[in-house]
Amino acid sequence: MKAQALVELALLLPLILLLVLGTMDFGRMFFHKIVLTNAAREGANYLSRNPDDQEDSYIVTYEVIITEADSSGVTLTTDEITINECCTVGNPVEVSVSNTVDLIFDGFLQSLGLVDGPIELTSAARMMVQ
Repeated sequence: MKAQALVELALLLPLILLLVLGTMDFGRMFFHKIVLTNAAREGANYLSRNPDDQEDSYIVTYEVIITEADSSGVTLTTDEITINECCTVGNPVEVSVSNTVDLIFDGFLQSLGLVDGPIELTSAARMMVQ
């Protein structure tokens, strides 16, 4: 009876671990996407209220976006931030933020041909310039 339980555990443990770690990967991607969305929204909100930041090459807007992402543990650089259609009063401004997520099963998924490398997530927010 004990040997049967040990065999069952040996057969099911890899499957259970795969499910648990896969769920953790999915949760990390979901969390990362939420952080990027919040950072883009915060940048668009700041820029819609302070369109004159365009004259300073968006320095403060970049700081606002990077600080928002950093407060949740996601590191962004200015190269990963794109600002479009700025800064005419009454027109929308769009802020896009992109970043990559390294998965726990990245190597395994690459060997199966399901992904080509780290997953790149992008999020954007649009707000009217006031």
